[in-house]
Amino acid sequence: MKNSQKGKINLFLGGFFEKYKQNPDYFVAFGFSVFSGTKEFRGTIKPENNGFTVSFAGDIFLDNEDAAADQVCDIVIAYDRAVIFYEERGIRNEIEADDRNVRVNKKETESVPVKEKNLKEKEYHISLHKAKDLLFELGYTTAEGKLRNDMIRKYNQTDRFIDLIEDLFEGKEKLRIVDCACGKSYLSFVLNYWLWQEKRIRTEFTGIDISEHTIAESRKKAKNLGYSNMRFIQKDLSQIDDGEFKAPDAVISLHACDTATDMAMGYGIRNRAKAIICVPCCHKELLEKYQNPDIAPLVKHGLFRARFNDLLTDSLRVLKLEACGYKVSCVEYCSPLDTPKNLLIKAQKTADYNKEAEEEYRETLKKFQVFPAIELYSNSRFCHE
Repeated sequence: MKNSQKGKINLFLGGFFEKYKQNPDYFVAFGFSVFSGTKEFRGTIKPENNGFTVSFAGDIFLDNEDAAADQVCDIVIAYDRAVIFYEERGIRNEIEADDRNVRVNKKETESVPVKEKNLKEKEYHISLHKAKDLLFELGYTTAEGKLRNDMIRKYNQTDRFIDLIEDLFEGKEKLRIVDCACGKSYLSFVLNYWLWQEKRIRTEFTGIDISEHTIAESRKKAKNLGYSNMRFIQKDLSQIDDGEFKAPDAVISLHACDTATDMAMGYGIRNRAKAIICVPCCHKELLEKYQNPDIAPLVKHGLFRARFNDLLTDSLRVLKLEACGYKVSCVEYCSPLDTPKNLLIKAQKTADYNKEAEEEYRETLKKFQVFPAIELYSNSRFCHE
């Protein structure tokens, strides 16, 4: 290859090294192939020990990217043509070089589409063919990429969830997300895929759960998928020290039982998270506590008292979020036939404090003679600073 091509190759190669510096958690592979006639010879570029090892007829360690780029250029320029590739999750970038041209190509690395006759004709956020590895690991699909019949509803719920929350992440370049009471972390894994592969938003995920077993399972899934930007911690949510982790940009919690939802919301409020997304579950805390003679005739039957308890508990949570400067919306994110606990509370931080909402919240506490867990775990002094 002409020596004059070396400068162009070095320039484009520098872009690959910059990609690694910006997104090390999404790195998959880095290497090159050189050709002499019809013969192909392969080499690799491996990040390690704050440098790079270039392997081609032996290993050479270089302590910085400029030296590594020069080494690769010296190797490839000696051959008729070369292909240098840098692969990160979902994308493969290639430099193709010969005597006439040096050009850069980018292409997706996912497999071909799979037609599913049981799904409506629409474009899903999490494509069955593009996210094949993810969906198989999570149990949505078979090894052949076919959606399992018993997971069709869950797949549609997952897509609906992203529909409802995607506006919270528009315009972001980097995020820290904490999944409280993460359980099997299905939606964290789905969000991780969608935020990077579809939106190119660099995200650090932390999943927290009290169960050692579920944390171990989530760690295993992350390892299998190569999701090195995810970590999972076994811990009681009530024991989280605010200084233990970097302050989150978003807190999510789906189907955290009873006051675990309040712990998650409170953690988000205390840390001034820009977004809080919760699907509450198992409302027990206030069931035997709330008192209001004005509604006593309406809740004398146990079933009605339980239903009103659900409404009261979530309404107090929303009022607290609003008092702390959040704009809140509440929607059903899936059919009640799938699960009766299908209320999604979506909160976006827009102000430091809302005095009117605070007054409404305090007045409601007095009317029903309660001190809910959301008050305990949000710690009001963080809302007024």
